[in-house]
Amino acid sequence: DIPARYGGEEFAVILPQTGLEDAYLVAERIRSAVESNQLFPDLNLIVTISAGVATAPLHAKSPKQIIEAADKALYQAKNSGRNKVIKYKHEG
Repeated sequence: DIPARYGGEEFAVILPQTGLEDAYLVAERIRSAVESNQLFPDLNLIVTISAGVATAPLHAKSPKQIIEAADKALYQAKNSGRNKVIKYKHEG
């Protein structure tokens, strides 16, 4: 598994040989761990993340396409209330 910073405040986790449901569970565990870890207890600040999950070849054939699919799912998570994981769904 390969975690990497992608862009300014985005991260990607590449999970070779991992299907959609297992990748979703990994993303959900990360989301839950971030939410439950009080990074700044004196400020009473809760940090959360939103995530999008996509897999190849189900959602994409190329690296660029899979990033685009995951990004679309990420923005669905952000636009539907944040602090959640969304699996990419084909448009159309």
